[in-house]
Amino acid sequence: MKRTLAPEELEEVIPSDAEEILHHGHVPPGWSGAVWLDKVLEWTVGAAIIAELLVILLNITVRVVTGDSVLWTQEVSEIALLTIAFIGGAIAYPKGAHMSVQALIMRLPAAWKPYLAALVDWLVFVMSAGAFALFVPTLAQQIEEKTPILQLPVFWVSLPFSAGMVLIAWFALIKLWRQDRRAVLAAAGIAAAMVAVVLLAPPLFYYASPNALLGVVLAVLFLLLFLGLPIAFVLALASGIYLYLGGISDVSAIPIGMASGAKGFVLLAIPFFILAGTVMNSAGLTLPLAKLVDALIGHLRGGLLQVVVVTMYIFSGISGSKVADVAAVGTTMRGMLEERKYPRGEVVAVLSASAIMGETIPPSIVLLILGSITTISTTTLFLAGFVPAAFLALVVMALVFVRARKQGGVASPKATWRARGSATFFALPTLLLPVGMVVGILSGFATPTEVSSVAVAYAFVLAAAYRRGSKRLLGDTLRETTTTAGMVLFIIAAASPLAQTLALAGVSQQIHDLMSGLGDSPVLFMLFTVVLLIIMGQLLEGLPAVLIFAPLLLPIATDFGVNPVQYAMVLIISMGIGSFAPPAGVGFYVACATARETVENSLKHFWPYLVAVFIGLLVLAAVPWFSTFLPALAGLIPF
Repeated sequence: MKRTLAPEELEEVIPSDAEEILHHGHVPPGWSGAVWLDKVLEWTVGAAIIAELLVILLNITVRVVTGDSVLWTQEVSEIALLTIAFIGGAIAYPKGAHMSVQALIMRLPAAWKPYLAALVDWLVFVMSAGAFALFVPTLAQQIEEKTPILQLPVFWVSLPFSAGMVLIAWFALIKLWRQDRRAVLAAAGIAAAMVAVVLLAPPLFYYASPNALLGVVLAVLFLLLFLGLPIAFVLALASGIYLYLGGISDVSAIPIGMASGAKGFVLLAIPFFILAGTVMNSAGLTLPLAKLVDALIGHLRGGLLQVVVVTMYIFSGISGSKVADVAAVGTTMRGMLEERKYPRGEVVAVLSASAIMGETIPPSIVLLILGSITTISTTTLFLAGFVPAAFLALVVMALVFVRARKQGGVASPKATWRARGSATFFALPTLLLPVGMVVGILSGFATPTEVSSVAVAYAFVLAAAYRRGSKRLLGDTLRETTTTAGMVLFIIAAASPLAQTLALAGVSQQIHDLMSGLGDSPVLFMLFTVVLLIIMGQLLEGLPAVLIFAPLLLPIATDFGVNPVQYAMVLIISMGIGSFAPPAGVGFYVACATARETVENSLKHFWPYLVAVFIGLLVLAAVPWFSTFLPALAGLIPF
């Protein structure tokens, strides 16, 4: 007989990245080996974020006043971004903030788990130490090279990657030192055997077909995923194994590819959007939005659950992260929902379902990244995301309406116009943040990076004006941002060489040939890839899956006559469903922890919403208008 988990036991089944977002600050001191080192590393990354913020704001000011840009900001930005990505990514590892698949681990006997945890840490050590060793010759070559504007040694630009790898190896050893000795020694033997098999295997693949090699590497990739190795490390290891076994390229291409994958001016918007959302959440600035929506629609059948959906739609444009959306909105509205007797399982279901559409609402991090790795402009993607998200929100609200009488909960009394006006007055400054960001980017007045930097400054001003930020607001939000932004950028860096490896292996052409053999049907292609992407969203989470599959599948979609903008929306939402669908969807567990409800009870409520969102996705896949209307109206794509 299955035992129902108590709310306080939920942390045991929450994947590590979700736990970090929800419980940041509860990591034991000395995670790096010494408390002073904890602070040095966190403030190093925090200083990089602040320095870059000031540089971008300076560039905006100079451009507005003189019409010219400050040329050296690009070089400073590159160093700051690599520092955030690799030092921040290193910090995320001992804190348990890296994404990993926990579905199998949760079901293993308790006696096995120490051995598996030690094996994961040994594999992380091997990957990071190996990457550093492979990168040393490149680092040595760069000592004499200079950057074109500031004439800085290129060595300093690449130093964050090297430092990050050394730190991760050190953290792995620290973690191993603190574990059971028997488990550590046994895991060391298993890890050594795995490394030996890989090192001795190349002769077996000299005459193997590319498909056989790719199949073996994919099998290794999924094995490592289900062992619980953080996704970023799985991606890097899979790329290295493919290149090594096939003799296709020097394995040193992996660390070089990772260092290059974290570069890009648009990627600077990611830590800034995360910081802005963190400030808004920490300062309690989500509450005025929730109260405004409650005043407008809280009296409808479904009451506060309808408010949850609309608030999630609005807040998605601030935080840029669906997991942060769930944590912020769920925490803000939890007291109101409990006071009016809404079932916690239904709250989890509505939070999860409404968060799925959040990735297509500007300024989504996934949209920013998709615009940087494909030929579709960020502006086009931003415009395309509004209507599909609104359609899915209406689908969820309709189901809330239908289920309201059975589920219970007390709707809000209909607010007077005076009360609505008052709620609007208090929420308007907060509303200006997402509206201003979207308008700034869509109008072409500023780049996403510049808009995000202004958003951070505005969020801090707003927190100070509302007097909702504590004296430690800057330090606390920077500490959280270093971990989250570092984890996200590290994944982007690790996914870059894997995407190049899959392209080298001809995976895109193989998928095209497979679909052509099934009849050249756009409908069949869309259905096949929707299912594939939902599965990949489960295994790899939304962001890594987008980084790997978007460059592979978008060109194929165009060949099959599918509008690339429409397909981009379908791709993102499919992976969003995977990210929230049990058993491996991390977002669902965040919603459970936020609402303080058991996983088992929440599942009973969630299945109808998951089916409804999936049907809504099929409608979006069948009707291009939802995704193409606004970009076509703006003249960005043809009608």
